[in-house]
Amino acid sequence: MNVNIETADNLRRKLTIEVEPDEIKRELDRAFNELKRGVVLKGFRPGRAPRKLLERFFGDQVRGEVIQKLVKEYTDKALAENDLKPVVPPEIVTEETDLEKSLKFSATFDLRPQIEVKDYEGLKVPDAKVEVTDEQVDEAIERFRERQATLKKVEDRTIVEEGDYALATVEAFENDQPLSSVKSEDRLIEVSRRSLAHGVDEALIGAEIGVETKTTRTYEADYTQKELAGKTVEWRALAKEIYRRELPAIDEDFAKDQGEESLEAFRAKVREQLLAHAKQEADLRVRQGLLDLVIERNPIELPESLVAREVNAMEAELHSTLESGGLSHEDATERVKQSADDLKSRAEKRARTTLIVDALAEQEKIEIDDDALASKVAEIVNASGRNRDKAAEFYRNEENLEGLRQTMRREKALDLILERAKREEVSPAASEAPASGAAAPEKDREEPA
Repeated sequence: MNVNIETADNLRRKLTIEVEPDEIKRELDRAFNELKRGVVLKGFRPGRAPRKLLERFFGDQVRGEVIQKLVKEYTDKALAENDLKPVVPPEIVTEETDLEKSLKFSATFDLRPQIEVKDYEGLKVPDAKVEVTDEQVDEAIERFRERQATLKKVEDRTIVEEGDYALATVEAFENDQPLSSVKSEDRLIEVSRRSLAHGVDEALIGAEIGVETKTTRTYEADYTQKELAGKTVEWRALAKEIYRRELPAIDEDFAKDQGEESLEAFRAKVREQLLAHAKQEADLRVRQGLLDLVIERNPIELPESLVAREVNAMEAELHSTLESGGLSHEDATERVKQSADDLKSRAEKRARTTLIVDALAEQEKIEIDDDALASKVAEIVNASGRNRDKAAEFYRNEENLEGLRQTMRREKALDLILERAKREEVSPAASEAPASGAAAPEKDREEPA
């Protein structure tokens, strides 16, 4: 094996690797001999097929598999021999793949930067007393009540009102031609501006059962849904049935339905849950604040490939979320493009966090043993309910298992920073301030699909 190392910058390396012909021949012989033992060709007993026939029928497949095996094997070998640790797997480019002559390829990657984490001990953090008010308990119980709501068909009127649920068909037209991707047929729809996008609620409010209603709306050229942007659209709605939500009374029976003996006991349980959640949120804010301080005090050079990987992951996450929320594939793609700068900034922060926390874990010799890992897997599987089998199967994969080990290792590193911090008491009101950069979640919106 011949290896040439090029240094593009402080972190970027390019290995050009050439595998010797005798090494290639040895691997090809092994691959064909293994194939010969298992393949059956007409006219030949098992294990007796000649090499020439095997090469005729399976040559391309075998050579492809040999190239993949040798590339991985010799890349790993070159990295180990030169003590090089890529932060993400190398990008492989094959340059010569005629195995009769040689195998030559390049592996380009960024090194994991060498980091000595400093100034992470004795940081000051708020030690807030978390409180839960009666008003918060009332609001939480109201949310329980909302989840227990039932739909009852309306029989005493035929006109749709705001706040109703209507079994309806809604479709968009431009110049009497339907917009194919903007249609909702025989769907139960909550009739409200909060739930319906694009002003569709205007077509349903005041509609009469069995009578098609029409309303026209013009959308700006930069409207978020591309198919509607810059168009004057006629919405046609046909309501077939009307339903109204009915909420249960908050009384002793309601408490018993929640598994408690009395309304007082139910309120106490709700308060306890809110308090536990508030403490968890306060702890998360403290941990994030400490982490931000440590990152600020430890500037590092970011590997481009690590940032690129994080950007790709975030783009995929955002795209999936937008499509789940009702956007078409094209509109979701456009929205992701518009978010490029924000995603790049967040990706850089995530990459910086990963590198510094991993460096701290190594610096403090933090490890997760197999028993702790197995215990965590069991906890996750047991909490997965109907998806227990899928969760168990997921963690039978060695790569996924090691990913969980790394996550646990990072959690322990963050715990260590918190343990060594100095707590200062602050008022409960101060502790409720949102973490820097936090954003309120958008309310769910229902779109015709």
